[in-house]
Amino acid sequence: MTMKIPSMRSRAAIAVAAAAIVTAGLSGTASAATGGPAPHHSPPVPAPYPGAVPAPNPGASAVLPAPPSAPVMGSWTVPAAAAACTPYVDGDYAHVSSGDVSAHGWWYRNNCPNTKTTVYIGLQEFYSDGSWRTKATGSAYVYPGGGSGNRATARHICESVVPAGWRSYVIVYIGNGASAYTAAQNLACRTLT
Repeated sequence: MTMKIPSMRSRAAIAVAAAAIVTAGLSGTASAATGGPAPHHSPPVPAPYPGAVPAPNPGASAVLPAPPSAPVMGSWTVPAAAAACTPYVDGDYAHVSSGDVSAHGWWYRNNCPNTKTTVYIGLQEFYSDGSWRTKATGSAYVYPGGGSGNRATARHICESVVPAGWRSYVIVYIGNGASAYTAAQNLACRTLT
């Protein structure tokens, strides 16, 4: 006799159902101090972002706000042309792909030299208390211009298909540096923790 092991998605669905049952069972517990119902203090949970832009096609380029300045980091000697330059950063909208939420970030040289530098990306989920929490990060040492070979990626597994707000941030530290957030998207992807 053979036994089929549930797939990762089936196990995630089982975990979600078990958590719902446990949560429902705990909501009726009594407080030992008062003998009455236990006070209900809901911790912040992932939630849809109220100001999200309509979801575009996956992989579409985001319209980014003007990048705030990013400090130059590191103790290495920077060539004079790179030390005084001002790059730009860009990224696509956060999107769901193969059961994961992901986003990509890249940089444009503007007046910087055509050299490799590290692009950092963070993937953030919106919470009911109004905060954004970083769920995944990534980096890549790449040339400017983007494209599949010149971008950094951040990915996180979707643990539920309940909608939540997602965005990414992209940072590059060459020259004067640059950073920006991509526009928030409400996606059928939520984390459980």
